Amino acid sequence: MVPRRAVFVTEQLPPAARDVLKGYDLFEGEADDASLARCEALICWPHRVKPELIRKMTGLKMIQAMSAGVDSFDFASLPPGAAVYSNAGAFTEPVGEHAWGILLGVAKGVHLRNQRSTPRKLRGKTLLVVGAGAIGSEVARLSKSLRMRTVGVSRSFRDPGAFDERAPLSSLPEKLGEADAVVMALPLTRETRGLMTYDLLSRTKESVILVNVGRGESIQEEGLLRWLKERPESRFATDVFWDMGGRESFDTPAWGLPNFAGTLHVSGVPLGDDLTAVRVAAATNVKGFFETGKAANRADPAEYL
Repeated sequence: MVPRRAVFVTEQLPPAARDVLKGYDLFEGEADDASLARCEALICWPHRVKPELIRKMTGLKMIQAMSAGVDSFDFASLPPGAAVYSNAGAFTEPVGEHAWGILLGVAKGVHLRNQRSTPRKLRGKTLLVVGAGAIGSEVARLSKSLRMRTVGVSRSFRDPGAFDERAPLSSLPEKLGEADAVVMALPLTRETRGLMTYDLLSRTKESVILVNVGRGESIQEEGLLRWLKERPESRFATDVFWDMGGRESFDTPAWGLPNFAGTLHVSGVPLGDDLTAVRVAAATNVKGFFETGKAANRADPAEYL
């Protein structure tokens, strides 16, 4: 009898996700070395994966992240034959909605306490979306309710029809000056780390609203702080922060500035959601890989090494 294909998951899956993988041998949380060697797929949160686990999985062909981002993987330690996939599609709707929540919030000044501010109008204005993957495309689609002109700058476009204009990432310096609002939805790669500098921020309109729901490190923190202090009419809201000591830290001097607003990286977890949908999406992608040899949201290791 041919042995069934096997999957290792670094945590217990909910019944709905376990049901997706019912045709395979599933190891959750722990497994002996012989079982790990059999596993062709690994489902995990990237920051929880240790190199010693990977070394034991000699038959590994697919690594499926639970998270939208895969930058926490140590790509240098991953076997060359194992493809890496993100779970960005599972976070599309909640993160897209959250991006609009904080964008509208700072536009109307609801982040301020006991201070009068002039509400900003977004209807009919120009929105620039930086990073047009699943989440960036959702942000663009939602902008249509306000009849905004939506420009995307990206290396590729998940949903080209969601944008009124598409341009390469290299055009960012030019396009920043056209936007009334900017939403950054970039993965963190070698190319995007520190992409948004003080010089680029200085190209924006005086009253621009900037939102980040990608990764904190795509914006240079010191440059952002300088820009916010020099440009009191500009506003910035974020759900993602900068790494400190190997993990995301919410401790930044920006909290003391009146044109800054933040939420503590909660955009992917709607109230009351136990992440079942996220885990089901990861399991479904593994099943698709086993059945067809293909899966969604493959990451290119060259972008991270």
